[in-house]
Amino acid sequence: MNYSKFVVVLNLGVTSLVIGCTSGTVKGSSNNTPACSVDYWVSPQGSDQSESGTQANPFKTIERAQLTVRNNPQRGICSINVNIFGGTYTLTKPLVFTNLDSGSAKAQVVYQQAPNSSESVIISGGINVTGFNCNNNTCTAAVSDLPSGIMPRQFYVNGIRAIRARSNYGESINADYIRTSLGYDQFLPQPLTHPELIEAVTVTQWKMMRCPVDSLAGNSLIMKNPCWNNASTYPVPWNFQLLSWLENAPEFLTEPNMWYLSPEKQISYINPSAAAPVNAVLPVIESLVVLSGSAGNPVSNIGFKNLTFAYATWLGPNSSNGYVADQSGNFLLGSNYESNTIGHQQVVYSTPGNISLSYANNIVFSGNTFTHLGGVALALGTGSQNNQIINNVFTDISSAAIQIGGVSPTDMRPDSTSQTSNNLVKNNVISYTGRDYYDSAAIYVGFTTGTKITHNSISHTPWSSIAIGWGWGLFDQSGFPGLPHATPNEWGSYSTPTIASNNEISSNYFSYFLEQLWDGGAIYTNGSQGSGYSSGLLIQLNVAENKRPNAGSNIYYTDGGTEYVTLNQNVSLNNPVGVMDFGPCFVPDTLIPYGSAIYPLCLADYLKVSYGSDMGGCLPVGHIRYTSNYFLNPTNFFGPELCKNESYIPPYPVDLSMINNVPTSSAAQVPEWILKQAGVQ
Repeated sequence: MNYSKFVVVLNLGVTSLVIGCTSGTVKGSSNNTPACSVDYWVSPQGSDQSESGTQANPFKTIERAQLTVRNNPQRGICSINVNIFGGTYTLTKPLVFTNLDSGSAKAQVVYQQAPNSSESVIISGGINVTGFNCNNNTCTAAVSDLPSGIMPRQFYVNGIRAIRARSNYGESINADYIRTSLGYDQFLPQPLTHPELIEAVTVTQWKMMRCPVDSLAGNSLIMKNPCWNNASTYPVPWNFQLLSWLENAPEFLTEPNMWYLSPEKQISYINPSAAAPVNAVLPVIESLVVLSGSAGNPVSNIGFKNLTFAYATWLGPNSSNGYVADQSGNFLLGSNYESNTIGHQQVVYSTPGNISLSYANNIVFSGNTFTHLGGVALALGTGSQNNQIINNVFTDISSAAIQIGGVSPTDMRPDSTSQTSNNLVKNNVISYTGRDYYDSAAIYVGFTTGTKITHNSISHTPWSSIAIGWGWGLFDQSGFPGLPHATPNEWGSYSTPTIASNNEISSNYFSYFLEQLWDGGAIYTNGSQGSGYSSGLLIQLNVAENKRPNAGSNIYYTDGGTEYVTLNQNVSLNNPVGVMDFGPCFVPDTLIPYGSAIYPLCLADYLKVSYGSDMGGCLPVGHIRYTSNYFLNPTNFFGPELCKNESYIPPYPVDLSMINNVPTSSAAQVPEWILKQAGVQ
């Protein structure tokens, strides 16, 4: 029954206390706490002028319901459900939750799809594009409601991500160029209408970067700074020595499903059917939901259930910073970076989340769908504690699906309120991540303690399925130089260990990883993972199969500085040894000798070099145990022989133990129960 005025019955032993309330629907409880519950309702056909928000008189927007929940004196005493009827709820700014929106441990606030509602609830940051006119296969439309100064980076037609117009589509490398200190000299196929909107993209090994063009001078592309200078601080080939393609020009509209948005706010799309797109969405805002507390006042005890979060972008790479990736979705920002020989910078920044948490405790995401998103889908930042990400679907994400913990000094050695701790990622289906940023893992874990990632199914990732750790030993108490050419304590001297400890990656199923890059794995680690085996990282009962065959990879990859990891009863199937691929040979370049990527390890049939195994890593510290795993070659730890062993680095890895591992070439050799328990249950 629905009421605009109602009562709450609090069961206090045998005594009942009746309290008057002013809005929503309240139900009494049994002896279980909370003693009462409140329901509000939201519908696209509702009205924000409604005073009650009942099922009969629902609110129109989630924002209106949120304000009512915030002002309800029963919040934290009664559980509160905001029931949202199906439809699309388009945001013009993010939904921001603070400690003023919190529930309590016994009385959560839950935003959920309305019970018995069959239509999806879509929380969208996009605008619909209509009014297409089609000539042959190219359809154009004006986007008059595009906010000023916004140039979205994604476009979706009939639920499918379109391809931003790009050169040499279907080829891995654009060879018609000569790299210079300012950009590229090259023979361009035709004049470019808006060269200042073009991006240069490089894809090599474990890295992908994007830099904007500043201008076109004759046949030379002049690149923007600080992006170009920042990229050039990395040694070959981890800079723009290889140009993979140019992106975002009308001249590159050559293939079906490509699109381009002009500065005049006209969008062009190649539709092979020559028919106007039925459902076209352009994402325009970067954040859908922000849960942001503070060290003393975290936002807490809020749930999101059975909702769809879709159509948000990330505009940062449009700036002169571009996207200069270091690794795992962490990138350079601003100036004053110095050239390095180790391939990594000390100060990096994390890709932002379209849904983000900071100083957030006991937040639950359950049964939701995260799709068509332009950054990290869900980012748990500094001070995220005891949160749960369970039973969700993540698909078609530009960067990582889930990011837990940061890589700043605050995240490495936090106080108790700022630590990222005890977060659970369970039973999620994750696929097609890293669509725009190949260097990102499907799940990335920075500096955390007590993170548990279990029973997830992860497929179709461009690089690693899960990456955990940061610093390659250089941020650890030991200062171990876990990168070739690094020196001890190069990034500082530390008297205490980092927070990284007591994390677990278990019972996950990985398939079709390394689809774009190489030198990654199903699980990739770097840096110390604890102070001993008891506090170290447990990798257990995972099954990984069907990586891209040619991708050189260590399936369970314990890279530079890794120590205190136990790998028990993991499985690797159909993961053949791949090869190194440093691009074509003899690419013209004015900045390096020979004009090739890493001479002579460029890609030619006679120079292909095998790379990888089921386990391995370059310059790990050690203290790594392999017990009862099922690997094709259970005695081959691959990698140290390729990495330079400086005189100040002792023989490595130390304390590498292999016990009862089983040579395995087919699934029939693995106990069936291990195969069945991996992935979503």
